[in-house]
Amino acid sequence: MKELNFNKNDFDKFRVWLNLELEAITWQGRYKEEFEDFWDSFFIEGLSFEQLVQRFDYAYSQSKIGPLSSWFNWLKEKFISFAFINKNISILEISRKSGLSLSIISSILRNFFLEFAPHEDGKLSECFQIVHPTNPNVNLTFEGLCRIVQFPEIEFGTGPDEIMPTLEVTLYEEWSSFIRKMKKDIYHPNFDFNVIKNRATFKEQLGIVREVVVLLLIGTALVYAVKYGNKFYEKYLVEKIGVYEPQFKWLDKALTFKPPADASANKADFTLNIEDLDEVDDSKTFINDFEEQRFDVESEVVLTSWDSLPKDFSAADLEQSDYEELLKRGYRESRYGHTKVYRVMVKSVNLTSTRSRLNKLLNKYDVSQVDNVKPGQLVPGGVYYNIFVPRLHLKEFMAQVMNQEEAILYESRTRVRRNPPGKNRVFIWVKDI
Repeated sequence: MKELNFNKNDFDKFRVWLNLELEAITWQGRYKEEFEDFWDSFFIEGLSFEQLVQRFDYAYSQSKIGPLSSWFNWLKEKFISFAFINKNISILEISRKSGLSLSIISSILRNFFLEFAPHEDGKLSECFQIVHPTNPNVNLTFEGLCRIVQFPEIEFGTGPDEIMPTLEVTLYEEWSSFIRKMKKDIYHPNFDFNVIKNRATFKEQLGIVREVVVLLLIGTALVYAVKYGNKFYEKYLVEKIGVYEPQFKWLDKALTFKPPADASANKADFTLNIEDLDEVDDSKTFINDFEEQRFDVESEVVLTSWDSLPKDFSAADLEQSDYEELLKRGYRESRYGHTKVYRVMVKSVNLTSTRSRLNKLLNKYDVSQVDNVKPGQLVPGGVYYNIFVPRLHLKEFMAQVMNQEEAILYESRTRVRRNPPGKNRVFIWVKDI
């Protein structure tokens, strides 16, 4: 089977076909060099289809946050659709050359073409319902598909309502660390993702063994420390409790002293007054004039529960954060901001059920959408929400969202227009795992 390789011209066409908004991705061009460095290091001359798929899988596995992993998964699916259209190869060839199953390839292609011809849902389902190589549709190419389904001219591979072409991936701190690790691992044509996975598995196992050994050493050290500490303390107590009897062996008992003439007149009665002694001890007062100075910095706060939310949201919006303005790169438009926004990262094992429950919460608490993207928008790898929540119900709403699945709540700032009166802005990312 002849190998399908891609050159720089193919990658340039793919980039134009994606219709990426670089100004948004690179935050008005500020991180353009970092993005160009990623693109040149990721898409190098002469890569095969299977090597490219391995690179996409590597990027997805190394992404630690939902938006980045969703973006790389979206990039992978778009490239498969791009190759199917521009290389005019069959579904079976794509499956063999990419190493992906027929069901995965057919599902990706069906979802892609359904965006451009939603009225042809029945025909597309019939063409791409492939689970076994004996299905005659495995030899279907893009030219053959066009004879079955009428498509409009597909100039770009992204629709007007998609948010991935404008996702500000370069603003995340994990983006820079990912590029450094990627260039170390895959900046060559002979990259093998299986070797990296095996190496990572070995490192994980070695890490577990190391942790067990460290715990054993710490436990043994604690046992011996307690044992010898008890012996030392026991010896100390014995020395303190022991009765001291002075022995004046040098004293000459033969010596006598002549008493005064009137010994009884010089005798005075001295009464030991314990209260007077206590007053003497209490007279010494120690004033601690040292006032501890704290040098805390502001940063984006991870809220561990909905009880951490401020009670007065109108007053909380007036606060400013110099640390975020001067040092941190933050999330979407989170620099130089005065307005608080809340971001919830949710992991879901049943995306459909979680999405349904969240949509019920939107209706229950009179939640409204922020922009032209409808809340609950399906994106590769999960669901995206960009909403306004009434401030009166914000705390209760956030508590309900946090109770749905495993979730992390972030609090950050933005310099976009202020929230509407009585409402707060909330972003929700639901990642399908």
